[in-house]
Order: sequence, then C-alpha cells, then structure tokens
Amino acid sequence: MIRILMTIGLLLLSLPAAAETMVLAPHYNAIGKNPDGSKYSGTVDIVVISDTTFSIVWHIGGSIYKGFGMRRNESLAATYTIGGEPGLVIYESDRKGGFSGLWAVRGEDGSGSEVLIPAK
Repeated sequence: MIRILMTIGLLLLSLPAAAETMVLAPHYNAIGKNPDGSKYSGTVDIVVISDTTFSIVWHIGGSIYKGFGMRRNESLAATYTIGGEPGLVIYESDRKGGFSGLWAVRGEDGSGSEVLIPAK
C-alpha cells in the first residue's frame, strides 16, 4: 500500500502544473519615452475579451488611442493607430502586476518604451 501511495505521489509531482491565467488590471498608469527621448505619461484601460484577447485604450496628453491585444504566457502584444498609421506594442510582465514594453509606429524610425503600473 505504501509503495502504491509513493508511486501516485511521484506521478503527481511529475505532472506539469496548470498554468495560471495572467490577471490584467482594468486600469494602469502609463509612463513612457518617445523615440526622440521626450517623456510622456497617462492612463491605460484594459477590458478582457477572452482568455487570450483584450481591448486597450491609452489616454495620453489629451489624446485617445484605441487598440486590440493578445496575451500569451507573461507577454502582451497590442495594435493601435496613431496619426493614421498602425502601431505595435509588446509588453513583458514584471510579475508584480505591471508591464514593461517597447512600441513602434509604421514608417517612423526608432521605438518608444512604456511602463504600465496598476492604478490603485
């Protein structure tokens, strides 16, 4: 009996743990740097659509940018439009609820950076 219990225990330990779904906060404070080095700040709202997709809205300097994103493991990617051109941002989780990312706009040189901090 003990041998059976030990075998079951070893089997359970060898099974991969179920992946936890990344939790996205509905509101973040954003701090970023444009490709030219200038800084900006604002807020970001996220609405989860499914276990892999979300809508995202940035409120930066009186402007509103709307996007659509996908999440996978510890990363987020989202598209948006700025000045009529498509853009892309890719964020990595800081494992504390926030994200650090890089973004670019089609046709523009360089990339910007942005940190999302959950709003309280």
